[in-house]
Amino acid sequence: MKIAILGAGHGGQAMAGDLALAGHEVRLAAVEEHSTNLKILQVFGGIVVEGMTSTGAPTGFAKPAMITTDCVKAIKGAQVIMIVVPAFAQEVYIKLIVEHGERGQIVVFNPGKFGTLALARKLRQAGRIDDFLIGETCTFIFAARTRGLGHVDIKGVKKELPFSALPSVRTAEIIMTLMDIYPQMSPSLSVLQTSIDAPGIILHPITTILNMSRIEQIGPYRSSHYDITPSVARIMEAVDEERMSVARRICYETYSFKDNMSILYRVKGESAYDVMYQISAHNVLMSPENMRVRYITEDVPYGMVTVASIGRLLGMATPKLDAIINIACMANGADYWETGRTAEKLGLAGMSVKELIDYATYGTYTPH
Repeated sequence: MKIAILGAGHGGQAMAGDLALAGHEVRLAAVEEHSTNLKILQVFGGIVVEGMTSTGAPTGFAKPAMITTDCVKAIKGAQVIMIVVPAFAQEVYIKLIVEHGERGQIVVFNPGKFGTLALARKLRQAGRIDDFLIGETCTFIFAARTRGLGHVDIKGVKKELPFSALPSVRTAEIIMTLMDIYPQMSPSLSVLQTSIDAPGIILHPITTILNMSRIEQIGPYRSSHYDITPSVARIMEAVDEERMSVARRICYETYSFKDNMSILYRVKGESAYDVMYQISAHNVLMSPENMRVRYITEDVPYGMVTVASIGRLLGMATPKLDAIINIACMANGADYWETGRTAEKLGLAGMSVKELIDYATYGTYTPH
């Protein structure tokens, strides 16, 4: 299959190497301003994959068919376009697809962070809403990190990968194609669920903020399981319950952070603390080096803020989510409420619960 992967960070390199080793025609691309890692890979001519692969194929040197900063060339003729960048970097690739994407292509955000809704709005504004099949995963397929020049270590592969299309009535249609890439994909209710249920929204900001002093004193340091303690886990569960209360209004069903991690990694536990310490891929980690890490700069404005703003849209208070967001804003001297991906910026302002559900399910958009 011809697959364009946009983004050459930890995730993009892992996916490109994995799919190239599986025999797909992989085009790895990034725009010039995101090209530092890409240019290193161009020198080496490929990626050394360590750890494991999603298919069980042997690890080793993977050679994508194309490694380029010419993203237009990379997506030309591709059957699937995988966007594998942090949410704060998605906009440049959304613009690229709207302007240069080809009718009939499948576009997938890995993971979504409400990116599918952002793309749908831009496509609608450009009169291209029916030109693509678009969707997103709830989380990234791998736990992976780059290790030195041209090397990526895949430490874990999700056992199940929730996915939804927008509209969700087309989810099965897209999964039939994507199963040839990642058979771990399973249908989710809608892109509202894949984005709101994303476990990183809870895991990353809370563990980073509650380890802030240690991170700033000695980070990056060798850690284990995000340094979660029983008290940290209880805070995660309390904030998570508030996130779930928003999700229940528009998703019919929702999964707790604990249940999500249990599903993704096939582990069991009575609490978030118990579950996290069953995940072998998290045995050894490096902490962030400071508070400007994407665990804050992505997961707060493009996750927590979005959920809280949807809560406001539905008339729901979210004081616990708000507390974490406000601490992040104060710690970084930033206004994530202003810069974040809000319901209004996604074109959802004024929608009722029924209108939100109809839009996510059938693509029926009701402007206000």
